[in-house]
Amino acid sequence: MRKIDLKTILKKCTQKKEVKYNENFLVKGVSLYSKDIKNNFIFAAIKGKSLNGENFLEDFSKLKNIAVIISSKSKLQLNLPKFQKITFIKTDDVRILISEIASIIFPNRIKNKLAITGTNGKTSVASYVNQIWNKKNLSFASVGTLGIKSNYLKSENIGLTTPDVISNHQALNKLWKKGCDNIIFEASSIGLEQKRLYPLKFDVVAFTNLSIDHMDYHTNIQNYRNSKSILFSSHIKRSSIAVINSDSKHANYFFHICKKHKIKVLDFGKKANFLKIVKIKRINDYFQVTLLLNLRQITINFECFSEFEIHNKLCAIVMVFNEKLRQEHLTYLNDLKNPEGRLEKIYDKKRIRVYIDYAHTPEALSKVLASLRKITLGKLFLVFGCGGDRDKTKRPRMTSYALKYSDKIFITNDNPRFENPNKIRDDMLKGVDEKKLKKIVSIKDRSKAIEKAIKILKPDDLLLIAGKGHENYQLIRDKKYSFSDKKIAKEFLRKI
Repeated sequence: MRKIDLKTILKKCTQKKEVKYNENFLVKGVSLYSKDIKNNFIFAAIKGKSLNGENFLEDFSKLKNIAVIISSKSKLQLNLPKFQKITFIKTDDVRILISEIASIIFPNRIKNKLAITGTNGKTSVASYVNQIWNKKNLSFASVGTLGIKSNYLKSENIGLTTPDVISNHQALNKLWKKGCDNIIFEASSIGLEQKRLYPLKFDVVAFTNLSIDHMDYHTNIQNYRNSKSILFSSHIKRSSIAVINSDSKHANYFFHICKKHKIKVLDFGKKANFLKIVKIKRINDYFQVTLLLNLRQITINFECFSEFEIHNKLCAIVMVFNEKLRQEHLTYLNDLKNPEGRLEKIYDKKRIRVYIDYAHTPEALSKVLASLRKITLGKLFLVFGCGGDRDKTKRPRMTSYALKYSDKIFITNDNPRFENPNKIRDDMLKGVDEKKLKKIVSIKDRSKAIEKAIKILKPDDLLLIAGKGHENYQLIRDKKYSFSDKKIAKEFLRKI
């Protein structure tokens, strides 16, 4: 962290602000969480959906040299005795100002910055990009659902797809100091709306797809799509390139945003102009894909089970090479492996196959099941649940897709959080008729659901355990319990 005083920091910020009781001091830290605040810290009092940072200011009464950023609309009485030792900074947008401050305190000059957004595929694309950079012997890192992955730092878990803005700038600063030149961020809709990537400008921004998710936060698909589009309007520069999946039904919306902001678009997919999929032919456990690049047809074999994996790999290759993409670069596609918990095969013996996948949206679950259905010779079984305190509208839709493709499904707990698990499973069963109910087994305990599904597997059967993927925990109320689908499943699979 740079040694810099409050007055100098505020002078560097472009966001409009008003300082009350100005005390200059050497800043030693910055945080969004009141419990982290120490002497010589800056605190951003952000008002969220359930908590307001302004309610925790009394915690600072015994501290020295504290600055607090509050909204211009705040009704706090700043002249009260309990606030006399605090320097208040009023601004129209607390999130933007704290983001600017974080970027000043934790600077970086990483040369090549990429960001990927979309409902599904972000983690896979980020992993593929890292794998290509690794093959090219470049320094690299990714920030997303799997944490911070880098060939320069030990992997770190971060808890969110897009971490808070201070954590982001701290990570960038640390990676830059270690010599990292290339980084890719997974940009979630909520992270973009909450300005967690501000004021970063990316060299390449990309869009995978869009389907219903996070409706508990965004309320409708238009708001959700608008949040995704922030990446293409607020995080670009003149030289930025946009990489877009032309086969998404929302592609034109993103094409229009790019045209409006005059940034170059390189698309991929069956409808694409830049990297066009001419033909896809399934042959056992791989796809033979004919691509059109620079008016030349090229045939590539993809060792994967689904077309969405092909789209994600094409997205990654275009993100890395952009306009310089040539036929010889496509050989990288053959070596790309799925990241942990993404259609990951954890068992293939005795003609029985078991996969785990992170699919937790209706579209993702539908695509994974449809792909596995095509390679299942016997019966297709599914274990899955829905998260608590999250979008309730998708629960019956998830079950509908599960019933469409599976021979039998085991509905169980995911991360119930503070919601009643029984209520979640009831929501998942809404609208299911009596005939289809016979295909469903509801088991509260996820471990027991996995065990029961494994016990009925016979030769040529396939089991998918969906929803948690790489996660090694389960969230029940305010506790985080150790739990891994892969670990639990492997224990039971040893017994068959």
